[in-house]
Amino acid sequence: MHYRLVNKRITLKFIALTSVALIVLLVIAFFTLRNPVLRHLIDIRFQSIEKHYKLHLSYSKASFSGFRTIILKDFTVVPLQRDTLVQINDINLSFKPLALLSRDIVITNLNLEETLISLTRKGSESNYLFLIENQADTTLAARSSTDVTDYGLQVSRVMNGLFNLVPSETSIHDFRIKAEIDTSYLEMSIPDLDISNHLFRTTIYMEEDSLMAIWNVEGLLDSDHHKLDISVKGQDSKIVIPFIKNRWNTLIAFDSASISFKCERKRNEPTHLMGNVYVRAPLLIHARISPQDVKLQQSEIEFDILIGNSYIEADSSTFISFNKIGFHPYFKYSIDPEKAIDIRIREEGINAQDFFESLPEGLFTNLEGIKVKGTLNFNLAFQMEFNQPDSLFFESKLTSTGFRIKQFGKTNFAYINEPFIYTPFENGMPVREIIVGEANPNYRKLNQIPEYLKYAILTSEDGQFYYHEGFIPDAIKQSIITNIKEKRFARGGSTISMQLVKNVFLNRSKYITRKLEEMLITWLMESQNIVTKDRILEVYLNIIETGPMTYGVNEAAQFYFHKDVSKLTLAESIYIASIVPRPKLFRYSFDKEGNLRDYLSNYYSLVSGKMLSRGWISEYDYEHLSPEIILRGPARSYIVTDSVPPEDVIIKERKGLLDLLRLNIFNRKKDSK
Repeated sequence: MHYRLVNKRITLKFIALTSVALIVLLVIAFFTLRNPVLRHLIDIRFQSIEKHYKLHLSYSKASFSGFRTIILKDFTVVPLQRDTLVQINDINLSFKPLALLSRDIVITNLNLEETLISLTRKGSESNYLFLIENQADTTLAARSSTDVTDYGLQVSRVMNGLFNLVPSETSIHDFRIKAEIDTSYLEMSIPDLDISNHLFRTTIYMEEDSLMAIWNVEGLLDSDHHKLDISVKGQDSKIVIPFIKNRWNTLIAFDSASISFKCERKRNEPTHLMGNVYVRAPLLIHARISPQDVKLQQSEIEFDILIGNSYIEADSSTFISFNKIGFHPYFKYSIDPEKAIDIRIREEGINAQDFFESLPEGLFTNLEGIKVKGTLNFNLAFQMEFNQPDSLFFESKLTSTGFRIKQFGKTNFAYINEPFIYTPFENGMPVREIIVGEANPNYRKLNQIPEYLKYAILTSEDGQFYYHEGFIPDAIKQSIITNIKEKRFARGGSTISMQLVKNVFLNRSKYITRKLEEMLITWLMESQNIVTKDRILEVYLNIIETGPMTYGVNEAAQFYFHKDVSKLTLAESIYIASIVPRPKLFRYSFDKEGNLRDYLSNYYSLVSGKMLSRGWISEYDYEHLSPEIILRGPARSYIVTDSVPPEDVIIKERKGLLDLLRLNIFNRKKDSK
């Protein structure tokens, strides 16, 4: 028994000594071979990157310091036949060795010394765009090789990579980015950035085309919980977003901003993004958006977004606010089984005065200073499958409770109830002044305009004029469908009320956001009965463009037929109605034989048929109507019969006229109300 016990002890000692020896040998081997192995692994990885992106990666030294720290000296990235993109004198990083078993690189400490990123571009030649192009090609290839792309998983992986590569313990010294884009120059430098215990604070120096700015930045970076909080403030002035002004002639600036962001993903569940963005005193300057600076006191977004395998969804707990008001939008974009979008907003009990005071300064100039009382309710629903635009569901309505205008702001919209001066514009320049009143010999009251002409224009432009409250939802819906199909802004769906507001109050405004102000003024004018329907129509018929330097229906009657508007026939009235949507194309109305072109003949048939169905003309008028007219006025000298505009213009003109006609009519049952 004693012999066996001694033998066992000897065996254990042998195993222990052998294990220690092996460990010592492994340690010796590690310290002996670690640097050659490290360089070999780096070279293999670099070769793969170089082949994929067509660039050259180099370094002067790669070595271990201890068990889990790597040092890289004189690291450079040089695209083939392009300027150097990246230079870093020293990279010192520590990582979690065990994480390598799951093929993740989790960096625990990072130190960078003297980093320079140089972006250059002249025309189509650059040293950085190829990275984006290669990434796009890779993404397309990946999509074609699989039936389903899990967007939630992709976003989660990107977030994991970013947080893992930027550890909570980081030290960066002398970091610079220089960008020379055509004639623009931008340089951003960070002398020191230290992240310790998740907290950081630094100063960023910006130079753009000799203009200097200093940004103070601070925040929290928690890589373990995938959380980032960051705030930025200008030291001496507003923070101006660089590059945008020179590239798109747009200035975007703010006093300060902050973002709080967190990313979560549980197994077999969507990726969850949540956080908050706050911007104080944002400023936007762009000539196409507004001739004035667009300002807000503050704007904030609290977002709660889910990204699944085939959809992105912003829950209605998401909250967007600016100045004194806010709303909770619901948004969902999905690609399976079909690409589709769903947008919904439902807000009730909005304080009306807060709403008007919150409108961005510089965008709604006619409404500045308006005083109101009551509350507003807004409902929006927009749903569509992209491969079936005709399936679009659109509903939008603004209603009020106890609402009334106590005092007009910059513009008193009631002034058009009295005689006034109307100034039409061409290409942003005033062309003439027109007295809208009886002092103008061409002005005609509504009862002086023949029923034929009045109803022909109503049928063509706005068949529901006397029944709607300023808007035709179906017309707006169809205009959206058309614009989506043609991938351009092809049609607007405006009512006569909206056209009047655009011409009288916003004629000088040829800006992207004009439509919003137009719709809001139209709603005020119609819902508050500021102007009667008859007065709207009367003013409209006296100011609409009907030819070269020709405005109003009486000038049109003189220009085309050398007669007073009261003497127009049914055929002549329908012709003038056809001119209203596109007055400059009247020159091509006739062929070489002096007959109206085919698309206008079809237009005559449709308009007269709708006028008959609504009781606006008799059976006799309809049966004896012929699309034959003779121009006797100055318009004769403008007619071109030996050439026509491009065929696509004629096709679009024909389609536009017929579509407008179909949108602006409704059946006899609705008329009888």
